[in-house]
Parts: sequence; C-alpha cells; structure tokens
Amino acid sequence: MADNDNNDKIDQIIPELLAKSLKIVKGGAVDIDMERQSALRIEIDKNEERIRINFIHPAIIHIPELLKTAKEFSQQLTDNSLTLSFLRKGKEAMTLGKKAHPTLSKLITRSDDIQVDSVRESIKLGRDLKK
Repeated sequence: MADNDNNDKIDQIIPELLAKSLKIVKGGAVDIDMERQSALRIEIDKNEERIRINFIHPAIIHIPELLKTAKEFSQQLTDNSLTLSFLRKGKEAMTLGKKAHPTLSKLITRSDDIQVDSVRESIKLGRDLKK
C-alpha cells in the first residue's frame, strides 16, 4: 500500500515540476532523432507562452496513453500561463493549457484545459503512438 501512495505522489508532482521547468526556458527548438530518423521537434516560443511538440515520425515513439495525467498536466500548464500544442507531421492535433479553448472536446476530456484542434489528426497521432 505504501508503494501505491508514493506512486500517486510522484504522479502528482511530475506534471507540476515539468510545467514549472518549461516556464523558465528562454526559447528555442530541439530536434530528436530516433532510429536514424527525425522523430520529434520541440519548439518553445516564450513570446506566445507556447510549446509545440511536433511528432514528425510518431510510430517510433512509445508513449502510454494517460488521460488522467494529461488533465492534471494541462491544469498545471494553465496555472503557469503556458500552452502546449501537439502536432502530427506538422498539423495541429491538440492544445493543452492556457490557450486551450475546448468546445465539443470538453465533453470527451472533461477539462477546460484540453482542446482537440483536429479530431482526425488526434486519432491518427493516438494510433501512431500506440504502435
């Protein structure tokens, strides 16, 4: 039981620490290559208070699907006046944080801080990441 309590605390702390650490970054871009292919590009635009994560080759990135963590993380982004955009091959899929303005997607995510920009791209990105 103690291990579960520690894991729950870590799961709560990680989104907060990540959001706060992203806030102090000045700006720039990071390209990540995997298996000798361009896989991911992270762009930080301090002026827009926006971080863009472009999954260029999402099939080679393995990320578990954690909606609860996404909701907590998006709330932490909002609390820190940050926005995170997920793109699939350059096309916007989802926006999390301050500049997210969900409409119908709020019914699915149950969050004011997660916006589905493109259902099609979000579904494709989800499928790619599950592979």
